[in-house]
Amino acid sequence: MGDPYWGWLSAGLHLAGGDGSTSFPEVKGNSFTRTGAVAISTAQSRFSSEGSCYFPGGSSDRLVCAAAPAFGMSSGSLSVAFSIRPDVLPSETVRLFMIGNDASPSSLTVEIGTSGSLGLGLPMSGQWIWKNALVAAGVWQDFEISVYGGTGFMFKDGVLAHTQAGMAMPVSGGSKRMLIGSDDAGVNGLSGRFKGYLSEVRFMAGVGRNAADFPAASAPFPEGLELHASKAYAPKPLVVSSPSAWKAVAREPAGLLIDTDNGGRGRVVGTTKNVGTPNYPVARRVRLLRKRDGALAREVWSDAAGNYQFNRVRHDVDYVVMAHDHTGLYNAVVADTVTPELMP
Repeated sequence: MGDPYWGWLSAGLHLAGGDGSTSFPEVKGNSFTRTGAVAISTAQSRFSSEGSCYFPGGSSDRLVCAAAPAFGMSSGSLSVAFSIRPDVLPSETVRLFMIGNDASPSSLTVEIGTSGSLGLGLPMSGQWIWKNALVAAGVWQDFEISVYGGTGFMFKDGVLAHTQAGMAMPVSGGSKRMLIGSDDAGVNGLSGRFKGYLSEVRFMAGVGRNAADFPAASAPFPEGLELHASKAYAPKPLVVSSPSAWKAVAREPAGLLIDTDNGGRGRVVGTTKNVGTPNYPVARRVRLLRKRDGALAREVWSDAAGNYQFNRVRHDVDYVVMAHDHTGLYNAVVADTVTPELMP
């Protein structure tokens, strides 16, 4: 699977791994490090046996990413999604996420209140989407908060829980830092420390993700663009033209073109698609590479329906099919060890 919003993703952390690990890989290349005793624990897993990030609730327990351009919010739309299992509800409001600094008017926080309330907003300006009694202790729950041009949408386990109009989100770009687990500003009443488990964190600084109910997650969030490769049949033509009238013409002498390196009786057929609901086809440049040495054997563009086809390639070797996104939103996607079908 792939993520149709991959190009807009600012940060993505599965927060999974081996028990006791203090490494927190981020899928877009940002560097998150811990302060305090934060570590991966296999005591609780959002998905089977993957572990999750445990925050003991100490005074300095948090994950920190230094200021980066990826966190600069400039469009008025954004999205934060995460899975959470608190051990207890906080005795003082927890700033689970802080993007920026407390004294900056363009900084954003996601907060959990003492009664299980959940909110996203700007501490300096008072623009919030907030829902009481939404977070529970001792169970896994998935949350997403998305803002589209002034309207906020809050989801729990894929179900819309609350909407809020009149939300003026940050429109100032530039680099910002990101804190997870607690804020370090020392603001009275807002200095709680999260105690519990966290996983599957995604943040998009410029685009909202959902505005209506969506299926609850059944696996870790997907990465990249999806490529579908198949071998069994040729694509149907998009347009079928009528046969033209017969016309007698002189036959040209037959020519002979032989691809001595890559020619053969094989065929590789497939489609290029972006992942959505449903998946939708896209035209992309597709390359066929010999698996053994990476040499380029063929290159084509898929059509508007996503169909591509490589004819008369060697049938006795394996290939790698690679699709490239010329729009720059997605990384290349690879289908490995593709064996050609024999042509009829």
